[in-house]
Amino acid sequence: MLAVDSPLAAYRAAAEAQDTQAMLACLRPDVVLTSPITNRFTFTGHAMLGPLLDDVHAVVSPPVVRVDTGDDRERLLVIETRVGRQELTELVAITLDEDGLIATLELALRPMPGLLAMAAALGPRVARRRSRVRVLAVKAMIAPLAFAATSGEGVASRLAAPPRPS
Repeated sequence: MLAVDSPLAAYRAAAEAQDTQAMLACLRPDVVLTSPITNRFTFTGHAMLGPLLDDVHAVVSPPVVRVDTGDDRERLLVIETRVGRQELTELVAITLDEDGLIATLELALRPMPGLLAMAAALGPRVARRRSRVRVLAVKAMIAPLAFAATSGEGVASRLAAPPRPS
């Protein structure tokens, strides 16, 4: 069982409050976050995660931790939030070090319209640190996917839904 005053408990409270600095205090200095959007890179260390967390907080509603399970070394959180009107469920696999600090965070997001809404909202914010041209390129690539997924989900899910039992 996880101690109430553990770094993970503090992290959960800070995440729900969208308090970036309090979240960073619960992470190892060399923490690694694996993006739910791409496998092409990770975010490593406080210097990268601080701005990323600020950007995430700017585009998602305050999260609610629905499930927290595991032991004192590995945890799995199931978090509910929204990006605009899109519901989003985030699965976060967490590895803790010997001091209880968070060493790794591996994220997965669902459903697809929520994932694409997150990518469309977050991608340009992250790209702006590099250049305006990159912001425009990221928007041009992701926005049509997000639009297609969010606008077509209702029709496509009705068309593909399994038959109702008789």
